[in-house]
Amino acid sequence: MVKVRERKPTSLTKDKSIEQFGNEADGATPQLDPNAKHDFKSIRVSFNEFEYEKLVKAAELSGRSKVNFLRYAMLKIGAEEEQ
Repeated sequence: MVKVRERKPTSLTKDKSIEQFGNEADGATPQLDPNAKHDFKSIRVSFNEFEYEKLVKAAELSGRSKVNFLRYAMLKIGAEEEQ
């Protein structure tokens, strides 16, 4: 007879799932982790040549990658708009 093994959740997974269940039951919005992996959504952004060259130059001047520069700018402007 074959024994079917089930994957046991780690305490971290278990804690997150319990917290998520509690938040959904209370109707509360979950707290988002600003340092979470970047695997939730992705978008494709089209640039013209002028915009792309500006992005490349700005990223080089700031010492960031192009994607990191876009994230940084989005978060900075978003924080300014919330004030």
